[in-house]
Amino acid sequence: MTNDKVKGAELLATLEKIKGGETYDIFNLLPDIAGGSVWLDEIKDTAMYAQGYVNAEDDYGIDDLRDYGREYANGQCETYYKNINDEVQALSLWASNEIDEEVAMLNEGRPYPSLTDLNSQYLFVVNRMLWDAVVDQAFQHTTQTELVEA
Repeated sequence: MTNDKVKGAELLATLEKIKGGETYDIFNLLPDIAGGSVWLDEIKDTAMYAQGYVNAEDDYGIDDLRDYGREYANGQCETYYKNINDEVQALSLWASNEIDEEVAMLNEGRPYPSLTDLNSQYLFVVNRMLWDAVVDQAFQHTTQTELVEA
């Protein structure tokens, strides 16, 4: 069995293009509410953070980076509650049924969460979605240079 791998240096170059504003099909992988400069800034920031997980000398498969999505999303929620609320409002996260459904799954079987909890959960969900979309498109648009035996 083989897994498609890409060179870290080439993956970093593609992430740099995304960080520079090339969105490929990223918006199509996000909730319908995604659009505009605030969302573009979030995409660029996510690409910048993804670069921190890539070493130019190593080879990567898509799952190698997807595994960091939860870690990234958690890190984006480690800020003051006001900052979290401001970001939730700026991105209009409350206006997406898709995000609502994922937040509901996070809370399944738990007592009703506070507004602070919900804001953090909405931000977590969208950052995980952003991570997955950026990583997906980075791999889609990076030339696969070799097949490595798994």
